[in-house]
Amino acid sequence: MRDIRLYIEEPIKVGSSLSLEKSKHHYLLKVLRIKERQKIILFDNSGYNYYGFVNKISSKHFDINIEKEIYEEQQNLPIEIAFSLCKNPCSDLIIQKLTELGIQSIQPLISKNSIFFGRKIDSEKKIAHWRNISISACEQSERSYLPEIKRIISLDEYIQNCKTEQKIILNTKAKIMLPKIFKANQTSCSLLIGPEGDFTEQEYSLAEQSNFSSASLGDNILRVETAVISAFSFVKIIYNGL
Repeated sequence: MRDIRLYIEEPIKVGSSLSLEKSKHHYLLKVLRIKERQKIILFDNSGYNYYGFVNKISSKHFDINIEKEIYEEQQNLPIEIAFSLCKNPCSDLIIQKLTELGIQSIQPLISKNSIFFGRKIDSEKKIAHWRNISISACEQSERSYLPEIKRIISLDEYIQNCKTEQKIILNTKAKIMLPKIFKANQTSCSLLIGPEGDFTEQEYSLAEQSNFSSASLGDNILRVETAVISAFSFVKIIYNGL
């Protein structure tokens, strides 16, 4: 049976036991159907994985005994994905899949052709929602670190303040494919991906003036989530091949 992995924020100490908060009780008991003596791995975004087992299950608590800890170094993958917000489940899927693939930084944006352009957005509520999605993705994919999900900002603000060493904007009209333009030896890289209505010519021009290079994923017109996942997969393979 596969070990259960669970993200928690309570203090963890080897050789001790802890009682999981009530909100985790239903998930473990009814969804995962965890049993007494079953092995469990806890992680807290510190890089440590804590190995233990379920000692006792009561009507309100799960008591976990912690036996050992193992530290996992965070992979240095200095790539940020900046994408123009799309309606759910598109944005949720992007957060989930980027987390599973190992992204470290995600920047949600509002561009002119975004469905959210000119509308009020509860940024804190959305980020809290996405964080929960990323936690579930980390638990499933055996990842020990949560990605940073930044506050929602405008495309103009992002372009003007982007300081990464390499800046790439996806453009279906570009003649150079992304794998040919991406330089894995750079200290940092930003990949900018537009909405399904595409960036406007003015937005492309602003990006070009701020030293963003245009790259293509091919001839097909892709949905936002497909473009995001494809782009990050491309650059991750190139980066890991060094």
